[in-house]
Amino acid sequence: MKKTLIVIGLLAVAAVGIWWWRRPGEAADAGDAKPVATVQVAPLVREPIARTLTAYGTVESSPGGAAAVTLAYDCVVREIRTTVGARVAAGDGLLQVDPTPDAALQLDSARGVAGLADRALASTRQRYDLKLATDDDLRAAEQAAQDAGLKLRSLEGRGLGRAANPVTAPVAGVVAKLDLQPGAIIPAGTPLALIAGFNGLQARLGIEPSDEAVVKDGQKVTLTAVSRPGQAPAEARVASVGAMADAATGSLDVRVPLPAADAWFPGERVQGDIELGSETGLVVPRSAVLPDDDQQVLYTIKAGKAKKHVVQIGIAAGEKLEVTAPDLSVGDSVVVQGNYELSDGMDVQVGDAAAKAEPADAAEAKP
Repeated sequence: MKKTLIVIGLLAVAAVGIWWWRRPGEAADAGDAKPVATVQVAPLVREPIARTLTAYGTVESSPGGAAAVTLAYDCVVREIRTTVGARVAAGDGLLQVDPTPDAALQLDSARGVAGLADRALASTRQRYDLKLATDDDLRAAEQAAQDAGLKLRSLEGRGLGRAANPVTAPVAGVVAKLDLQPGAIIPAGTPLALIAGFNGLQARLGIEPSDEAVVKDGQKVTLTAVSRPGQAPAEARVASVGAMADAATGSLDVRVPLPAADAWFPGERVQGDIELGSETGLVVPRSAVLPDDDQQVLYTIKAGKAKKHVVQIGIAAGEKLEVTAPDLSVGDSVVVQGNYELSDGMDVQVGDAAAKAEPADAAEAKP
């Protein structure tokens, strides 16, 4: 029994000794393990990339796309039926007006003159039949009656004879201007409202005068609504470039007609990317390039290890960059996510979500 206990004790001591003897080696092995970074990659491609100029502006009616609402007589505003920014259809009521007292008096006078001219004409015809009036007398009476009738019908046709005369929208669109109050007296010919038609909208972008030499009529423009991220971009063409700087902003106006099929709001802010030209080169996502002191770098994967490349930046267009470097080739796996953790020669593992485009030398390294 005692021998058995002694043997068990010796075995326990031996086991503890072995455990302590192996522990430092395991710690050293753990310390020797190299970190492995998980990254996502995209293939380096050669494709056209456009050189663009970004400008900002607003949506407004083109000169031929807005309709001013006017009346041909002096009026008094009785009721306002809409507001600035409201959508209206052709024929919708905008406001109601009454003729001013002077305008009503003008109509009454025209009616009186027309009645007198008709009676004078009838009397002249009777005297003409009795050989008491000449041909010239008859023609003069007919001319006076005709002129008086034309004036009366013109005034009545303008709506001068109707009280609470409704003023309607001539076209479908958005009310862009309506600066009136009930009781206001409006002279004849003064715009009562301005309707911006949906089929006549344009973007008015502002560029620096120094950029005038590179922006030309007909260049492609990609327009994006600044306050509506979900709105799909629209493509259009430069219609004109202004030759006079705005006194308030110092910028030149670039006019870009908007596609009629797209939904735009007059007055909203837009971003316009004007395409100045394009080149074909090596293109990577913007996230692939990192600043490194006074240089720009990106990483590729070669046989499971990160390789650092110093690159020169060319054209920047949206989320794409043109890069050049002597040690880059089409098809290289460029790290686009996780590259902030990398250093040259570091072991890497491509994440499942990435497009695992492996270079040829990595494929040859596999057994």
